Amino acid sequence: MPRRDSNGYAAPSVEIQKDWKSVAAQMLAGQCDDIRLPASLAPVYFVGAFRDRENNAAYCAAIEMLDADSNKFVDRGWATFIVNSNATRELSLHVPHPLADLDTEAQAIGVFKAVSARTYLLAGAHRDANKTRGACQPDTGEGEADAAHNAANLFQTTVEALAEYYDAKKINFTALQFHGMAATTCPGVDVYLTHGSASPPKAGDKILELKTNLLKQNSKWIVTVPGDAPPCTLNATTNVTGRLLNNVPAPNVCAVSAPAYTGKFIHIEQKREMRLPANWIEAIKQTFP
Repeated sequence: MPRRDSNGYAAPSVEIQKDWKSVAAQMLAGQCDDIRLPASLAPVYFVGAFRDRENNAAYCAAIEMLDADSNKFVDRGWATFIVNSNATRELSLHVPHPLADLDTEAQAIGVFKAVSARTYLLAGAHRDANKTRGACQPDTGEGEADAAHNAANLFQTTVEALAEYYDAKKINFTALQFHGMAATTCPGVDVYLTHGSASPPKAGDKILELKTNLLKQNSKWIVTVPGDAPPCTLNATTNVTGRLLNNVPAPNVCAVSAPAYTGKFIHIEQKREMRLPANWIEAIKQTFP
């Protein structure tokens, strides 16, 4: 995928976002090899079924393939979306900052496979691929390729499709979004979990179960949530996925903070050494049986 300062990310048009949302919705509904890609996506994407040789599980994947200039990088930097139609957990594993948040893409796909989650969503470019600043949240200074702080991209469009799919089926789901923090960030904290809110979680929240289960598996870790000590300020209150899943209407996620949290979104900040899938698999299985 496009690397930092490559200017390799191509912001998709509104029409392309609509086309992609339709494809994502069809994948969620159980279609795969029979999906006809719209003209805007057909030259760019492969969508089809495949069987993983490691676990023999079948998946449907939409993967960007076009490299017209043969430079060994995809030409758009949009997104990868994978659906497990035989999932046993209604979880969506998200990686908005691949390459920048080291190892998170491998961590999330390892967890996705091991816990039999429904979906895996990967941003298609380094968050700093382009120097052009995003129009969504200009005050943050983030570039237009940053999937956590821009809404006009295929990553956020997929989240909209996910929310609509689950709302229509009247089924709850949880999005686990994996991030990485620097060794010097939030001193004394190894993992910081939030709902995209600075409010301390309420008793009985799944995020508190996840904290407890992580500590059972990793007794030397320091895992905190808002309100704990040592403090951490990485609350993800400007994260557009968090805002959407915390009931901010899609057109408003750039400018409007969530009034409260729903529990559908768990934002995970973690130091580098915590990012192995094996550190998380059993804790997630126990939290979401």
